[in-house]
Amino acid sequence: MKAPLAPQQERLWLLHRLDPGDASYNMYRSSRLRGPLDRPALEHAVAALVRRHEGLRTRFREEDGVPWAILEPSWTPAVEWVACTTVDEADRYLTDRINDPFDLTRPPFRVLVVRLAPDDHLLCLMPHHIVADGWAAGVMHDDLAELYNAAVTGREPQLRPLPVGPADYARWQRRRAERAVPYWQDKLAEPPPPDLPFARVRTAEPGVRPARGGWWALPAGVMGELDRLARAHRASLFMVLMAAHQVLISRHTGHGEVLVGTVAAGRDRVEIEPMVGYVSQAVVMRGDLGDDPPFTELLERTRREALEVLGRPAVPFEQIRQPAATLMPSMFILQDVEMSGRDAFHGLRETTHGGALRHAKLGLAAEVWRSGEEYGLTMTWDAGLFGQEDGEVLAARYVRLLESIAADPSAPVSRLELWPEQAAVTAEPEVRPEARPGVRPEARPEARPGGGLGARTGSLSAARGDDPAVICGDVVVSHAALRERASRLAGGLAASGVRPGDIVGVRLPRSPEAIIALLAVWGAGAAYLPLDPADPPEHAVRLLEEAGAVAVITWDGLPYKVLDPELTGEPLEREPAGDAYVIFTSGSTGTPKGVLVGHEAVAARVAWMVRDYGLGPGDRIVQFASLSFDAHVEEIFPALAAGAALVLLPEGAASLPDVLAGPTGRQVTVLDLPTAYWHRLVDDLDEIVWPPELRLVIIGGDQAHENAVARWHERFGGRVRLVNTYGPTEATVIATAADLTPEDGRPPIGRPIGATSVAVLDRHGRPLPAGCAGELAIGGTGVATGYLGRPGLTAAAFVPDPDGPPGSRRYLTGDRARWRSDGRLEFLGRADSQVKVRGFRIETGEVEQALLALPGVAQAHVTARGDDLVCYLAGSATDEELRTGLAARLPRQFVPTLWVRLDAMPLTRTGKIDKSALPEPRPAVAEHVPPEGEAEELVAGIWQDLLGVKAGRTSDFFELGGHSLLATRVVARLRAALGIQLSIMTIFDRSTVAALAAAVEEALIEELAL
Repeated sequence: MKAPLAPQQERLWLLHRLDPGDASYNMYRSSRLRGPLDRPALEHAVAALVRRHEGLRTRFREEDGVPWAILEPSWTPAVEWVACTTVDEADRYLTDRINDPFDLTRPPFRVLVVRLAPDDHLLCLMPHHIVADGWAAGVMHDDLAELYNAAVTGREPQLRPLPVGPADYARWQRRRAERAVPYWQDKLAEPPPPDLPFARVRTAEPGVRPARGGWWALPAGVMGELDRLARAHRASLFMVLMAAHQVLISRHTGHGEVLVGTVAAGRDRVEIEPMVGYVSQAVVMRGDLGDDPPFTELLERTRREALEVLGRPAVPFEQIRQPAATLMPSMFILQDVEMSGRDAFHGLRETTHGGALRHAKLGLAAEVWRSGEEYGLTMTWDAGLFGQEDGEVLAARYVRLLESIAADPSAPVSRLELWPEQAAVTAEPEVRPEARPGVRPEARPEARPGGGLGARTGSLSAARGDDPAVICGDVVVSHAALRERASRLAGGLAASGVRPGDIVGVRLPRSPEAIIALLAVWGAGAAYLPLDPADPPEHAVRLLEEAGAVAVITWDGLPYKVLDPELTGEPLEREPAGDAYVIFTSGSTGTPKGVLVGHEAVAARVAWMVRDYGLGPGDRIVQFASLSFDAHVEEIFPALAAGAALVLLPEGAASLPDVLAGPTGRQVTVLDLPTAYWHRLVDDLDEIVWPPELRLVIIGGDQAHENAVARWHERFGGRVRLVNTYGPTEATVIATAADLTPEDGRPPIGRPIGATSVAVLDRHGRPLPAGCAGELAIGGTGVATGYLGRPGLTAAAFVPDPDGPPGSRRYLTGDRARWRSDGRLEFLGRADSQVKVRGFRIETGEVEQALLALPGVAQAHVTARGDDLVCYLAGSATDEELRTGLAARLPRQFVPTLWVRLDAMPLTRTGKIDKSALPEPRPAVAEHVPPEGEAEELVAGIWQDLLGVKAGRTSDFFELGGHSLLATRVVARLRAALGIQLSIMTIFDRSTVAALAAAVEEALIEELAL
């Protein structure tokens, strides 16, 4: 007899197909039985139990890609009897068996008995979750005990009738679940980010989720107070504890909304209560804590939410656009069961006995167990995401939170105590060792904020005047010549009317003249505004006007006061006058913001870099960054201050591999690269000619990839030091740094550098401890002066620093970060719409404003996907009109690289853009390319049968509406037609008709070769 699967069974079947070795959905109920155990009676009872409950003798078979439940009328499991001499030995064996994967083509139910002594045994019932749930585990235990007792005493067992079987329930549940899809799609629209406290980015292979966890006792007095709180608010203890779990997640992630899963028993009909089957319903509760309500108000919200969702069918994860891990990153359950001392088996004293599942179902699961007046907390976490210490800290904080709620339930959730006040962190600069790989012990001259042009460029007791300062192709400029030319140009600027405190634009290509111009502006006592010659002239003029620049040094004609780079005058070296430079960054309102940075901040950064990077006269440092990008500051001035030489890239950044392969590149010792560009180099690691003297690589601007760090160290070992840096323009290039190793896991951004302090703040400006996400705030000497001509914006972003001396300020970055347990920082992204693409900060609002100003644009939404800036657009403007219009107004990095045309933007019920409904951007392809060859025609035909749409060579299975369950049917059809075995994952890896057809042909060739 065969029957359909309930939707929740179908999902587990699919997960098992994707990873047959995954044991995370194994279940167990383990007891220790002391006394004379009757072996024949137990084996008789197990056979009777399986005869009674058809779910325990059900296997699963696929037909044409559709799973079916097949009832085996006479199947009985063989009870496994094992002898062990110690409890530890028994526990190890028990845990191994609990974590053995099931073969679902056979009934997934095992029974194990471990003999410790003639009157001491462990009994473990092990079903797969596809045939049982938590309630069913209790039913199995109680029914087995009754059947055993009847066999021992010779009486008839007293068991409730079973009017409903799993097959009947599955048919009913399928009809019910179909009606629930619209509810859950609306309920879970625009899900908050699935962040978890402490959680690292997963790097293990898909499906490998090792589990760790622990048990913590909960104070009886506290739990009694929480129980009374629940009754006073017409709620349940579950609702109180669920609300507390939401507070725990919200306070650690900084999100005002959180999604938490739970399980409803689903036994709302008396006929279902005695049935063994997978009846429980996994549902998701949405917590709203954004307005910082009192806990009692949050409890009322949780009560209403629980009453609404707990009676619903399970979330149909396969039919909602978001992955299950996004909709249910954590789970909370209250288990109200007897945990010990039931003595249900005749003549035997019974206590529960633990085991441990080694595979985690999701990132974090918390369960509170109640047995009489005793309460305990178990937390289980994905060991690929959490360290053992992190999980233990999180559990201790939850216990502390429950104590705080019990003491003052009317307190706002932001005021409930989770950690001691002294645990909050404001980090001071790390004292870094002098001797380390990649640090030279040679003379390290300090760069001081005063002292004229020589001090600013580093005049240099450590460098001889004829040592090279700038190398540009065949042109070499010595330190003496560089200083002399910069001094004469400074005199020429002064003669042309440049005064101390003025701003002068510099719009020159990569050349010695550009370096000389920057130094000359300082020598004249002014600040420079660097401009990229590749940007539109209209954009350059707009920035010059916005900055109030008195002139621009350039070779190009601009409708502005232009000064020639070859202008000379009497040598001049004025003292620094406040601000060193102004750099414009993207603005959320559509107007760029000019960041003013002072000489003192630059001098502090230069001094730290020279010292920590061990820069000296023997170094050759590539000048990679465009002058319009603030990274040029950390390349140019530390090199000159240390007496090193700058190696320019006259043909642009893309020419770096060619330069490294040439004679000049062979001498390079230091590379300072955007992280995105470094990732590309690592992808071609063995194709690049790496300089033999290379000792230091500095990266920054994007999150570094763990696998790239591992590949780098595999190639270079400890010979080439790899430093990851972080910092916004407002903090003078960088504020934190970390030496990266493969042991770091997700690459951190490190600790604050010299003369810098860093804090991670919650929404109320309070410092947070390890594991908690918040806004990164930067203090110390490197903080910029502010935004040019924007006092209101400056006051909002540059606030008083309570940890600094009187009058000091710190910058609120808008970046999300958290402290790791090792005292280093992790970068977590932005708290607003700002994105980073290839190292460039881009306010998407600025791009959207420019787009909406163009003819033929009705709606626009800009976002980032990896290295691409993506524009979703509704309107009649052509792609060429859009690109041309933006290129005339914005820098080239602000022009989207992918365009997605829509009739109209999808909206949520609140009228906002439904970002989850936006299609995945893909490069444009021809409308329809007919299949070529028999393999492509076969694949396209199968897709057309299953999806009901015509498929061409470049058609994508998932874009056409396919999903994971339909993928199994594709594999089944191909197997039936050709007799080949393809993994379901092949559909995910090769999702176009042409790509899948190629995989089919490869499989056929392999088959023929056998």
